[in-house]
Amino acid sequence: MLALGAFALAGCRPPAPAAGPAATTTTTGTSTSTTVAPAPGSTLAAPSWWAGACDSGNDPGGHALGASYRGVAVCGPRPNADHATDRLVQFFSGAWGEQEWECVELSMRFLYLADGVVPYPANGKDVYANYAAGYGGGLVKIANGTVGTAPVPGDVLTFGGTTTNPNGHTGVVESTSIDASGTGTLRMLSQNDTVDGWRTITVTAWTVNGLAPSLGSVPGWLHKP
Repeated sequence: MLALGAFALAGCRPPAPAAGPAATTTTTGTSTSTTVAPAPGSTLAAPSWWAGACDSGNDPGGHALGASYRGVAVCGPRPNADHATDRLVQFFSGAWGEQEWECVELSMRFLYLADGVVPYPANGKDVYANYAAGYGGGLVKIANGTVGTAPVPGDVLTFGGTTTNPNGHTGVVESTSIDASGTGTLRMLSQNDTVDGWRTITVTAWTVNGLAPSLGSVPGWLHKP
């Protein structure tokens, strides 16, 4: 859940992202919910700095945990639960370094490949607060609890620190099912966390409830308009 790096930012940008997610609305009795899932054909390019799946050619033991979104995989071994050693990588020459396979590496990898956001200094709890326009991508910050606004696929969530995990956490939303009152669930990619890389989080009255032994409260998320 930690990100460390000592490299300067550079102006490299990946190709423009493919089509975004599609939404469907379902009505059952008097209840209506909107489910947003990945759009077909929206797979992103593989990371250019990798050698093999989950960079296994450079990071021995690197492997996919199972969860993925638009071709972006959650990788392991997990630094915490599996007691694996971090490996510092640069997405491009001069980029801020990210640690494989911490949670921040996943969010930064997705933001870079999908939106052209260059990696920037942040622990899991800081990904939302530390983003600035100068990092690219044209993202906006959505405060948790904003009435009428729920996360959608491709948004990047931040979770605050806890006693057991003071650095906090971050993850990428893969799909959501939210009703007209802002209540439902979201499923996200979660690296250095669960065995398979998936987490399901509840949403109540437009508030993402991230509270768990290893997940603190959610200040907000990054969204591509």
